[in-house]
Amino acid sequence: MSESVVENVDNRIPVNIITGFLGSGKTTLLNKWVNSPLFKDTLVLINEFGNVGLDHELVQAVDDTVVLLGSGCICCQLQGELLESLMQNLALAQSGKIPKFNRVLIETTGLADPSGVISTLNADDAVLDVYRYDGTVTVLDGSYIREQLKDQYEAVKQIALADLILISKTDLIDEDEIEAIKEVSAEINSTAKIYPIVQGEISPSVLLDIGPYKSALGKDHSHLDKWLNVDKKENIASSLRPVSLDSSMTLAKPKIIAHTNIDSFSIVVKEPIEALALLAAIELVQGQYGDSILRIKGILNIKGQTKPVVVHGVQGSLYPLSQLEDWPSDNKESKLVFIVRKTVLEQIKHIFTKALEEPDEAAIKFYQEMLNQANLQ
Repeated sequence: MSESVVENVDNRIPVNIITGFLGSGKTTLLNKWVNSPLFKDTLVLINEFGNVGLDHELVQAVDDTVVLLGSGCICCQLQGELLESLMQNLALAQSGKIPKFNRVLIETTGLADPSGVISTLNADDAVLDVYRYDGTVTVLDGSYIREQLKDQYEAVKQIALADLILISKTDLIDEDEIEAIKEVSAEINSTAKIYPIVQGEISPSVLLDIGPYKSALGKDHSHLDKWLNVDKKENIASSLRPVSLDSSMTLAKPKIIAHTNIDSFSIVVKEPIEALALLAAIELVQGQYGDSILRIKGILNIKGQTKPVVVHGVQGSLYPLSQLEDWPSDNKESKLVFIVRKTVLEQIKHIFTKALEEPDEAAIKFYQEMLNQANLQ
């Protein structure tokens, strides 16, 4: 591998996903953001245009599924294939039939699994040439997330896959409840930034420092250490176990029970590693346990490199590899953290460790091609 591994500028269009249960406040947030001058040149993809209820004046209908909003944004019903919608709107913008856009927001349905959208975005070469996935926003209903986390695995997964968590309707709950929601969210996903909001009032600029780490994009990777040090605290909340909350008060804060069956483990390699062997090991466990591996994130000391390489994946999808300008700390060990279903944690850990020592030849060839495309050789 050579040292020049990542282009200094990435001009691809960033794509953000907005998810959360029905009634959590996704549409309210979307209304605020697309009406912001910062996001005036945005393509908005939604699941059912007629049911979303955006408040903006629709100034021009392009066709049955595309309209132009008064804010300058383009709003599109997400029908059929996501990739087709992205490429068709790009063609419309390039031909001048709709305004050009420099960001995409995708709003999912309330029960949607955002990992499917993430995987789709990262699996098509034509889309990757133009677009880059730039993080997921999960909106939590402050009034009902307690019940949802107890009863709905989808609610837990939406938190686990988030890069940014927004707790809505915080004017309807007390401070102790807000802190309890923050606490359980951090236990499920230690790396996501968490903000309480009311009526969608938060600047869309919060999107600018989330998503996969890449120094060239100006991403703040200082909290990468927080994710990688996940094993220094208690394990992530497991199935139907209350998350412990510290309090100096004599009255305990309200506890939230998360029906998660989620846990984590980390792998540390002290010496520089062969990139292909590690990626082949990831390929093997993702192939066998993709649905049970919610997230993989790590920082790698690759043989032949002086700068750290970041690996980041969601379920069966691995993001394109990226590089940081420097190490977040003096510790230059490779470290990967897996968030997985607890019931198969030991199997995943065993298979991954064995595959790291004895990599599969076919997987090595596949990732050699991936590294070539990412200019990481």
